[in-house]
Amino acid sequence: MSSHWLWPNFVMNNRLTKYNQYRFSVINRGTLQSLQQLFFQQTKHMKKFLLASLFAAFAFGVPAECEAKDISKDPYRGYDETVYMDMELEDNLKAPTVSKNEHNAVKSYMTRLGKDLAKKNYIVDLMRDDEVVLVTIPSDDIFLPNDTLLSPAAPAKLAPIISLLSDPYMFKVGYAVHTDNTGSPTYNMRLSHQRNNSIYDWLLEKISEDQIVIPYEYGDTDPLGPNDSREGRKENRRVEIFLIPGPKLISSAQKGMLK
Repeated sequence: MSSHWLWPNFVMNNRLTKYNQYRFSVINRGTLQSLQQLFFQQTKHMKKFLLASLFAAFAFGVPAECEAKDISKDPYRGYDETVYMDMELEDNLKAPTVSKNEHNAVKSYMTRLGKDLAKKNYIVDLMRDDEVVLVTIPSDDIFLPNDTLLSPAAPAKLAPIISLLSDPYMFKVGYAVHTDNTGSPTYNMRLSHQRNNSIYDWLLEKISEDQIVIPYEYGDTDPLGPNDSREGRKENRRVEIFLIPGPKLISSAQKGMLK
């Protein structure tokens, strides 16, 4: 991470019954990814499959060197949620890529965005050479202790993030739910999973169906620091939200229109 702003006092239905049937049985990352992939495959509209077919047909008739050239110019090419859902977080943070020609414009835009979010009392970091904004939200700010449902205060605290997603192609969003190590690893992973579901359900009601959101859950496996104090455990209980440049943001940078 190249930049960091710290504001300690942070101020951030179910769509299918079939997905809901699996909710309380999944306690590991690998199984969750498989279920999430199934969920998205079943809920995407037919138009996305038609678009994917058109892209595939086009690619079949284009020489390899031309295809590679097109991909570098067209950030919408390959922007597919079903692909991203099967990727680890580290790999998702790398895609879509930003070329050297667009880097400075994207970096400047994301830096301004990070500073704006920091002014709203978020904990903000910049990643990927300042191309990705990471917002860290203490879990205590949006969940009651050991609860799996969003607290009444959560919508207001998440509203500034939602306001950034009015155009579903400006950002690809990833988020990760973490716990402290109080309780067994199985309990913590289940808690992380159920909180993940609550966040995801809430997001589905607020964002466009075209907005790509990739959820992750880690339980107590990725602490920021030791869990041997109350403050340490509080720091480790968190939700991390990653704002990754989407195809419209990259395309705007290509055209010199990113402001």
